Amino acid sequence: MVIVLGSFQVLPVERDAFIADRVALMEHSRAEAGCITYAFSADPIDPSVVVLTERWADRSSLDAHIAGFSSAPMPPENPAAITREVTVYEADGGTAL
Repeated sequence: MVIVLGSFQVLPVERDAFIADRVALMEHSRAEAGCITYAFSADPIDPSVVVLTERWADRSSLDAHIAGFSSAPMPPENPAAITREVTVYEADGGTAL
């Protein structure tokens, strides 16, 4: 399994629009082979943070997703993130709690 975690800083007044502009991208990504989870979410404490959570069955599925960006519904550049940090983690299947 591959986990992608991201954090985007946006202007608090633009956070809802930032997430709404990514709904089509989320729907498109969730329909891709190997996608388990794909979501942009508002941080419940910090109004300037949007969190990206992705889980992919394997690295080849994530690589195909990244390669397909040219056909994905890309959001407008406004509102834009002030900062962004996205990290990919290789993981085993995990343990349910």
